[in-house]
Amino acid sequence: MILGICNDADVLSVVKLVKLVITIIRISVPIILIVSCMIELFHAVIKAEVSESLKTVTRKIVAAIIIFLIPTGVDIIFRVLDYEKVYYPCIENSTKEGISAARQVKAESLILLAKNTLLEDYYFLARDEINKMTDTKKQASLTKELNSVHTEIEKAKKERDEREKNKYSKTGTYTRSELMDKDEQAVINMSNEEFIKYVAAMAQDIYHEYGGVLPSITIAQACLESGYGDHFEPTSHNLYGMIGYPSEKPLVTRTRKFENFYEATYYHYKYFEVYSDRYINFNRECKNGNPLLAVSDLSNYAGGEEAYPGKITKIINNYNLTQYDK
Repeated sequence: MILGICNDADVLSVVKLVKLVITIIRISVPIILIVSCMIELFHAVIKAEVSESLKTVTRKIVAAIIIFLIPTGVDIIFRVLDYEKVYYPCIENSTKEGISAARQVKAESLILLAKNTLLEDYYFLARDEINKMTDTKKQASLTKELNSVHTEIEKAKKERDEREKNKYSKTGTYTRSELMDKDEQAVINMSNEEFIKYVAAMAQDIYHEYGGVLPSITIAQACLESGYGDHFEPTSHNLYGMIGYPSEKPLVTRTRKFENFYEATYYHYKYFEVYSDRYINFNRECKNGNPLLAVSDLSNYAGGEEAYPGKITKIINNYNLTQYDK
């Protein structure tokens, strides 16, 4: 573990800084003491009190010599005691070249990880290490290699995105791409049953990925808030009557707009996560798989309307929406 630390460029940078501070103290303190001695002797000569000042001057000179030699002595003792070179590499490698070499080793390791995993996180970490290197020739070589890996990462990312878009939802009715691309007019033209199946596909996808709100509740709220897809603000894709932004305090004068219905459904889930303190019972019963008990805590969603939970419960029961909670 120590050897690993001593090969860490950030650790070596700290050690280098400590060495610099020690060097400054090693040089400046003796100089200050010697200058002080000279001033004291000068005053002593003027006052004809040289003999009385010699002892003080001598002590200061001895102190200056000791302070100057302490780092050297410590270094010698450290080398003798650390004969297996467990700790001393931290000192030896804390040079400009040593730090750059450590960054090169780390960058090469991260490039290999990026190449093997095709994860962008490793690419960014490797890039940061390369940018901090001082050996421009090796820096250019590693940058070229990293750019090549990044091309492979981007290619893999596009392939993953394409597979994700073409993947069918949990209901098997729509692909992810179809869920996102559905336009508003198509939703308006749906029958109640078609609308329920469409929202169910999005709700199940999000529920199985993130947990949280049970699909039956998401579907029922979409039905009630949008009139089964007939009534929502144009170009908003807002099936859930959401106001404001989940990451901010509610803005009661502004209806939230989304890029598509899938995004709106995701933020419907996110809303109950962000405002978890307001929906403690709701979130607990969703986690326990009890949609009808969770619904009883929904009056806050409708601004305190007491009849709101009953309306949601009626829709869930009428269309047997709990079938989508599996």
